[in-house]
Amino acid sequence: MELTDDDVDILRRVFRHRFVRADDLYRLYADRSPDKLSRRLMRLYRNGYLDRPIAQVDRYRAGGSQPMVYGLDSKGARLLSERFGAPVGSGDWKSRNRSYTRENLDHTLAVAGFLIGLELACRLRDDLSLIHAEEIGGAARWNVPVTWHGLSGSVQIAPDAIVGLRHRLEDGQARRSFLFVEVDRGTMTIVPVGQVREREAFLYRATILRKLLTYAESYRQGLHKEHLGIPTARVLFLTTSNGRAKSMQEAADRFIMPTGRAPPGLFLFGATESGANPLELQFLDASGSAAALIPRAVAGAER
Repeated sequence: MELTDDDVDILRRVFRHRFVRADDLYRLYADRSPDKLSRRLMRLYRNGYLDRPIAQVDRYRAGGSQPMVYGLDSKGARLLSERFGAPVGSGDWKSRNRSYTRENLDHTLAVAGFLIGLELACRLRDDLSLIHAEEIGGAARWNVPVTWHGLSGSVQIAPDAIVGLRHRLEDGQARRSFLFVEVDRGTMTIVPVGQVREREAFLYRATILRKLLTYAESYRQGLHKEHLGIPTARVLFLTTSNGRAKSMQEAADRFIMPTGRAPPGLFLFGATESGANPLELQFLDASGSAAALIPRAVAGAER
């Protein structure tokens, strides 16, 4: 199979997000015929460049038809490595894809859907462009020394996505703002009970409160600059409902803000809305005030 530039671009986009729904690819390539794009995806799949994760079969069984999901296959990974030096690692990508559970897959698709929506929203504006994670570079995860109720430990931060916005101002300058994205599927405890919060186990049990604490400490210690070389990044929590987003905001306001570890604007909380323009959504900061993805004052002038 002789690959076109469009074929290679599709492979790069799928690699960027790990797994992508076909309908999200249709949105990204809105100027192409959906039928032709569907046939192109089928050819890439049949020739070993793309794969279909088996976990999506469970999604079909859950009820109703679902858009086909694509991931990279080993042949596509080799091509990206050889042509662009993409960090695809070693091993069989089909086997990696088969290791994904339905829950893992749904989470990955939720992250991809938000990032693709953000990219499409930026396309609608002449003054905005997206900064992808590969442009930012640096470590995708790092350890944070944390103290809590007299206890101390090291907790790893691993954002679901790291993304930036480049905002061209009227005076011709370009400013950047950055987001650490956390997608919550509604299964993680927000605030554990008091007896858990006050014990050492709190630092080693995944909860939303521990995530808030760890990001606040990373901000206070300037670790985002050390590991990523970027100015201040806000943390966006995307969850399943406005009520759950409000509960997260209240947890930050009650347990994190009084400690002085971080300003209220560090955190944003909101619900995911399929097909919505992320730039038009209103979020809550830690104080409960309305906030948008584009901050009023974006830091980090481009030079």
